[in-house]
Amino acid sequence: MNRPPRDDTIGIILKGYPRLSETFITNEIMLLEQLGLRLHIFALRNPGESKIHENVKKVRAKVTYIPDYFWRSFFAIIGSNLRLWLRQPGTYWTAFRFALLRSLRQKSSSTIKRFSQAAYLVERCLDSTPVAHFHAHFSHGPTTVAFFASWLTGIRYSFSAHAKDIYLQEPVFFRQKIHGAEFVVTCTEFNRAHIEKISSATTPIYRAYHGVDIRYFKPSFAHGFKNELPVILSVGRFVPKKGFPVLIKALKILRQKGFSYQAYFIGGGPEKEKLEALIARLDLNDNIQLLSKMCQKEVLEYYRQADLFALACEVQEDGDRDGIPNVLVEAMAMGLPVVSTNISGIPELIAHEENGLLVPEKDPEAMAGALIRLLTDAELANRLARAGRAWVERDFDNHKNIAKIGELLSRVLARKPLAQELSAGPRSAVAPENHAKAEQRTFTFSTEPVE
Repeated sequence: MNRPPRDDTIGIILKGYPRLSETFITNEIMLLEQLGLRLHIFALRNPGESKIHENVKKVRAKVTYIPDYFWRSFFAIIGSNLRLWLRQPGTYWTAFRFALLRSLRQKSSSTIKRFSQAAYLVERCLDSTPVAHFHAHFSHGPTTVAFFASWLTGIRYSFSAHAKDIYLQEPVFFRQKIHGAEFVVTCTEFNRAHIEKISSATTPIYRAYHGVDIRYFKPSFAHGFKNELPVILSVGRFVPKKGFPVLIKALKILRQKGFSYQAYFIGGGPEKEKLEALIARLDLNDNIQLLSKMCQKEVLEYYRQADLFALACEVQEDGDRDGIPNVLVEAMAMGLPVVSTNISGIPELIAHEENGLLVPEKDPEAMAGALIRLLTDAELANRLARAGRAWVERDFDNHKNIAKIGELLSRVLARKPLAQELSAGPRSAVAPENHAKAEQRTFTFSTEPVE
């Protein structure tokens, strides 16, 4: 069903909306709208979170929820798929066969589930909400839906790849999704290089840092600590890749060496009970407080009261890792001296000894040593904090960085060739050659998964 686009609306496909842990996506949508782009959100799930970011209220885009739990919406999903099959049996069958074979070979229902959601989106939603282009966030489920929606309609798509979705994804299908896309955006140069190694296509792959609103995150530099008892802050979901056990062990070393402090970990997540048990076992209940996830306005107050920020990110055995954690950018924007690990894209944000300190992953002694340096050297802490703020202003202003994504989307809508690279600071990445192909791109899909 190669239906011509009847609108200039971009369909944004998300795994869930709104999500407190994906504030950067809300900010991107809001800023793209401010640039004049018309958006409609297709969310694969309603997270139903009790707290939402204040910028959600500023987003004008309507939200359509695509059924995620088949047992709740079985007849609606099956009905949409049957009607679409009757309307375009050939296209539907080849796409369905691809999804079915892939699910059978992977021994997982994920691909056929995403295909069914794409068919529902196409049959149920696009007549009332026509779109000219799809853009998905995260290269696994949401991009799979965009991939099949494009197959079923001929509407082009692009996607943003972030972290876990890149490194835990089976590379063959990932390569096919890259090949079908108009362009790919990712949030670190480390990710961009990794995706280029996977891809055999000439699809342009760009790096655009998420960034933060530097007008919202305003520092209040102080010489020395703000608190009589130094406050160490860490923010992130309580999941293994954030490395909270390492940070807890580092804080135990600090206390053994006679340092007094108060630490706050803001996050919440599946590892909370394990972290509480470790804190109790190390007799740190008086020093470390675990706090539930908060909206950005609430976290901002903790940034203002903190003296240091630490995040002990690590790479998991299955490859899961962060890109550049947004909380590190926020902390640096707030003028906090930061300590983190030298993995993934973090060294693109933190230049060791220039605007922060980096230590090896999974090394409590090294993390403790870096924290002690900042606790005992006010000149160093102040210098790194000021340099960190300047670094964020230069390369991580989200208004500037999202404008680059807006330019890409605008050019795709206008069928104009894409630039070879996004204008950026000195760390800009050169995108692949042969990008001026938007007008010539046609979508062809093999009916069988590639082995």
